[in-house]
This record gives sequence, structure tokens and C-alpha cells, in this order.
Amino acid sequence: MIKTATSFALGCVLFLQLHSQPSPYWLYLSLPACFLLKIKYLRFFSIFIFAGLWTLITTQLVINDHLAIELAGKELKISGTITNIPERQQQRLRFEFSPDESADYSLPSKLLLNWYKPIPDSLRSGERWQLIVKLKPIHGMMNPGSFDYESWLFQQKIGATGYVRTSSQNQRLYAAPFNSINALRQSLIEKIEFYLANSHNIGLIQGLTTGVRHNISPQQWQVLRNSGTNHLLAISGLHIGLAATIGFFLFRFVWSFRAKNLLHLTATESGAIGGFAFALFYASLAGFSIPTQRALLMVATVMICMIIRRPIQSNNILALSLLLVLVVDPLSVLSAGFWLSFSAVALILYISQNRYPSPQWQWIKIHFLIAFGLSPLLLFFFADTSLIAPVANFVAIPFVSLLIVPLLLLASLFLWLYPPIGIALLSLADQLLDFIWPVLETLASLPFSHWQSATISFYYLIPVIIGCALLLGPRGFTAKWIGLFGLLPLFLFSPDKPNKGEFWFTLLDVGQGLSAVVQTQHHTLVFDTGPKFSESFNTGTAIVKPFIQSQGIKHIDTLIVSHADNDHIGGAIPLIEEIKTTTILSSTPHLLPNATPCKDGQSWQWDSVDFSIIHPAITDNGSENNLSCVLKVSNTSGSILLTGDIEKEAEQLLVERYSTKLNATVLIAPHHGSKTSSSLTFINAVSPKLALFPVGYRNRYHFPNTEVIHRYERNDIQILNTAKNGAVSIKFGTKIMSNPISYRQSHHKIWTSNE
Repeated sequence: MIKTATSFALGCVLFLQLHSQPSPYWLYLSLPACFLLKIKYLRFFSIFIFAGLWTLITTQLVINDHLAIELAGKELKISGTITNIPERQQQRLRFEFSPDESADYSLPSKLLLNWYKPIPDSLRSGERWQLIVKLKPIHGMMNPGSFDYESWLFQQKIGATGYVRTSSQNQRLYAAPFNSINALRQSLIEKIEFYLANSHNIGLIQGLTTGVRHNISPQQWQVLRNSGTNHLLAISGLHIGLAATIGFFLFRFVWSFRAKNLLHLTATESGAIGGFAFALFYASLAGFSIPTQRALLMVATVMICMIIRRPIQSNNILALSLLLVLVVDPLSVLSAGFWLSFSAVALILYISQNRYPSPQWQWIKIHFLIAFGLSPLLLFFFADTSLIAPVANFVAIPFVSLLIVPLLLLASLFLWLYPPIGIALLSLADQLLDFIWPVLETLASLPFSHWQSATISFYYLIPVIIGCALLLGPRGFTAKWIGLFGLLPLFLFSPDKPNKGEFWFTLLDVGQGLSAVVQTQHHTLVFDTGPKFSESFNTGTAIVKPFIQSQGIKHIDTLIVSHADNDHIGGAIPLIEEIKTTTILSSTPHLLPNATPCKDGQSWQWDSVDFSIIHPAITDNGSENNLSCVLKVSNTSGSILLTGDIEKEAEQLLVERYSTKLNATVLIAPHHGSKTSSSLTFINAVSPKLALFPVGYRNRYHFPNTEVIHRYERNDIQILNTAKNGAVSIKFGTKIMSNPISYRQSHHKIWTSNE
């Protein structure tokens, strides 16, 4: 079973590494694969082929279920069902919607919609609604080191995103059915919010009971990540196993009260049924996430073995769970939660075998060993791992899993059966969280609490994983010390850096906004930080910070914020709060801490690379856009001109002041390609070989303007834009400038949008 599950998982993983969808003719491989099943030594290769073909079928179905391009941006009247618990984020609701079939147009089977003002008073999972919507195809921002939104949508099988238009035709058609699991979960969430209205632990309690975590604050998430206890909010093996244990002993105890019951069903068999019932109840509360599915399958296997009285090895239970999860959804291998969930259980099984002394001592040591063993995966997926996790988990796991979670399970039941008891149990769980949370905050605030690294390729992590496996081997294994050599890449790996005299430029994809990073041998400059979309999401911490960390950069030498428009300054303060920044320049310095004005004439040199502020002058006046900071970066192979949102008036001033000195190899098009900018006089003065447009996909301003594009094309200037190309990187060597590298094209996957 272990080899079968491993072969199947490998087939799924390798197929999803392809850059494009292969031809359906590959399905003909299923015929020889059937014959290979009969050959003992090729059986697992056959299973590998079947896994790849099954993944091909699944991906084809998901991709074919995407929005037709001709429907993009059109106002559509649709009806259907809300399929998840709506997520409230400040002034909007986000929810998944399954539309009914329409005779007029074909829609994807699942949509992700946002509902802005006016937000309905009540929007419940399972309800049927008629809505007026505008949809757009799947598309996300593409940058090194940051979250792949398109991959997440692909995993969730969402075929389009969009928003609900304000209309009198938006109306509820039917209430949710009484047996809707998500409606019951939403009802429990609302009860928790009502009874714990003044508690700051609401998000944590909702996460532990229902798996819905959108009310957990960013500060709480930071504490959980730094302390290595965020896995406690993923309802998985530990919690589902605990629920099964409670159910097993409770049912066995109650069933044994009446002797005649044992004539029909033994106490162990009744306990097995009760254990699975409790596990199923908790899994349904958690929404059947991947870790929950794995845990529930393992519980079901154990309970069935108890009933039929046939023992089965723990390794085979885990392998069977892995196989079943992948058969149901082969795309789950794209999820970090999938790998962390199965790896954690595999580690427990691996380090628990042939270990002495007693299991009680192991329980103390196991936290350190699991944290150590999962570190390579955490570094691969998040470039971050907690160093304090063993200590924090030693305190938090017994407290949360053995006290708080059982209380919350009982509270969930009693809130429906007898509310006063349920309310009392909720309050007790809240008080216990108040007791343990300061301990986690203290541990998370320690200067050595976590370790961040540059993005490490999986090829470098292979020896690290092997080294961890050797070091975690049983006592007496003579080759354990060799594992230390496997860990060397963690300490010796260093990302490539520019040489002296070189600089690397990256225009990040921040949607409708601007952010760029310039790296020299020993210094880093950030020009603008992109927009702030909400209190919980801004591109400064979501895109700029992960990119900088992926390059192994620890601090920012200079941050330039061209002006105060949200799409340029929105992410600045959150970024400054999380990454040390030495100097801040801006045309609106009063809006940023410790900032000074950017002024014409400011210049400096880093590692033989020249930086010059050429606008605005002290005496200049005009609109905020026209007073944007303008920066020129130069070396011996070329130069780049970053212009913020200047318009024709400022462009004319620059031409008059600098004339041919404006010349630059690469131009970041002023004001995102607005028709009020990129005058022909300015383009001729700069005379770039390449123009880059920082724009959002299908943005409401229709940037870049068609006439502006024609002006550049008539001058034989190459054009790229972030909506189509993702982040764009250029290396300015000491002799030649490299060709621009489009992140969307260079890291294209099966699910990546081609628009």
C-alpha cells in the first residue's frame, strides 16, 4: 500500500509541474498501463501513469470550466446557490456561488463573488439568490516569492471571479435547506459572535470549532506563525483523533450500562461507531478541509478494523488515506496543507518506531523532533520556520487540544441542545485562551523566535530532507551523523547578487499600481509600494516584502514614495513596520514616518551605480501627480527612468531642463500609460528601447491607453506590461543589459492565465 500511494502521489506531482496542458491523446497511455499492472516489477510505474492521466482528466475538466472570454465585463443576470460561508471583510462580503444552468450563456460551475455596498443584512450559505453580476476570467498578480492566487483558484475549482452590481433585481429566492451543513456551521459562527461579542478571541474560537479563520487578526496570525502554533488552527489529525477518542469511550461507557446491549454489539464495536460519529461531526464543522479528510479517513480505517477485528499497520492506514485523498482530488498536492498534514503524521510514525526509553519521555521529545523534521517543508513553502516551535507546542498542544478543543466541541453541541451550558463552556474556553495567549505572545516576541530565509529551490532542499531523515533515525543507527552534511545548504546557500557596477531592476506586478526594486551589490532601493486594498491586504507586505525576502535581502536602504495616491503609497507604512528601512524620500513626506522630501539634484552612488532624483525642483508647483518623484538609475550598460504619475506638464518641464540628458534605456511609462502622459516630445527625449507599463488586469481606467501604446510602437519601442507579463526583471551588467524576463511566461504552469 505504501508503494502504491507513493507512486500515485508522484504521478500527480510531476504532471502538475508541466508548463502547459498536454494533448488529450496522452490518455491512450492507459491501455499499455493496464497491461503493465500484470508485471510485478512495472506495476508501480503503471500506477504512476494512471495518476498522471487521472490528473490530466481533472485539470482538463477544471480548465474547461473557466469563464468564456466574451462574457468578461458584461452585466449578467444569474441565479444559483451560495456554497460556502460568506466572509465579511470590512465593507464587503466574499462568497462562493454555484450558478444555475442558463439557456443564454454558459457559466463556470463555481464563482467567487464580492458584494460591496450596500451589503445585505443577511447572506447565508445554502441560500438561493438572483444576482446581477460582472465577471472576469481567472487572473492574479504574478511575482517571485509571493502567493500564487491563480494556483489557489485552480485548486478550489473556481472558474471566474467578479462582483455583485447594485440593483433592485438582487433578491433572495429561497432560504437555506434545514440540512445544509454550511448553514449549520454559519449558525454556530454567529452564535459565537453573539455570546462572545466583547472577546478578542472570537476568531481563534471560530477557527478551532468550524475551521473558519477570517476573523483572526493579522497580529494573532503573526503570533501563531512566529511561535509555530498556527497548525493548531488547522483542524486535522490531533483534533479529529481527540474527537474520535471522546466518542469511543463515551459510547462504550453508555452502551455497557445495559447488559443486554452487549448481546447485540460489543462495547468496543459500539465505541468504534461512536468514535467515528464524533470524528464525522467535528470534520463537518471544519468543512472537510484536506487535513480533516486525511484524519477522518484514518479514523474510519481504524474503527472498521476494530469492528471486523483485523489489525492493520499504522503506515498502511496513512498510505490508504493518502491514496483516497488523491483519488478524490489529485489537485490537493498543490496545497502546502496537504504536504504538512501527511508529513507530520509520517514523522510521528517514523520517530516513534524503535525508540527508547518509554513513550512518556517520547511525548516531551516528539515536539522537538516534529518541528525539526517539518522545517525543510516550511522553508520551501513559506521561506520561514519557527525556532521556538518545540517549546511553544509543548505548552500549547496539551492546553489547546486536551482542554480548549473538548470544551468547544461540547459547547457546540449544547448551544443547540441547552444554550445555558453551551454559553458557560464557551466562556470557559475563552478564559483559558486568555490565560495561554500571553505565553505564546512572549515566545513569539523573542528575537530568535523564527528564521526567515531566501527562497530555496527544491533541488537544494533534497539533501536537507535526506539529512533530516538520517538525524531522526532510531538510536543506534551508525550513519546518523552523515545527516549533518545534508543540512549544509541551509547555511551555505546564498541567492545570486549583482557584481560591483551592476544593478538588477524588477518591476513588480501589484495590480493597478506601481512598485519597483533596484538591487546593487550591497544595497536595495524600493520605488513605491503599490496599493492598500483593505486593512488585511496591501501589496507592501503581500508582494514587496516576500519578493525582497526571496532575494535574501534583510533591509531596505532607501524607499522612495513618488506621491500620495493609494496605488503608490498604500503599502508603504505596513512595509516599513515589517522591514527595517534606513532612508525614506517622498514628495509628500508628512504622510510617512521620518521621511524627507525628494528634490531635483539629490544624487548618490552605490557600488559604482549612479542614482539621481531629477524631479521635482524646490520651486515647482502643480498637481500631486506632476510633483511625483522622478528617479534615474544608471551604469555603464544603460539606465532606467522611473517617473511615478507625472503628466504632460511635468514631462515638458523635464524636457526643457534636461533635454537629451533624459535619455534612458528603459522607461517606466508615466502614469501607467494614461492619455494625459507619455507625450511624443517626452518619448523622443527619453528615446527608450523598452517601455514598461505598471497596470492592473482589466483595470477600470483602461490603462494603458491605446493611443499612448501607438506612440511607443511608432518609435519602435518594445512594450511590456505587468498585467500580461507579471513581474518584469532586467539585469544591467557592466557591459550589456539583459533581455527582460517576464515572470508570468518564465514560470508558466498549467493553471496560469495566458491573457
